[in-house]
Amino acid sequence: MEVLLFGMIAEKAGTDRLQLNAASVAELRRSMSERIPGFEQMVHVIAIDRVIVTDDRPLLGHEEVAVLPPFAGG
Repeated sequence: MEVLLFGMIAEKAGTDRLQLNAASVAELRRSMSERIPGFEQMVHVIAIDRVIVTDDRPLLGHEEVAVLPPFAGG
């Protein structure tokens, strides 16, 4: 699946997109930790189909997945 990266997370990864295989949000986080140095210490949220998720859930592979750093409204 394609994972969209934003802000400091994209900078640290050196790209704004990664291709990863993950069957769940927890597995996605593990894969991100393997690919991006220091990812586990970075504050972030994961959005699935434009909805921020806070729990582990299955991924089918066709969802829109985004990893977002902290952001402020304005």
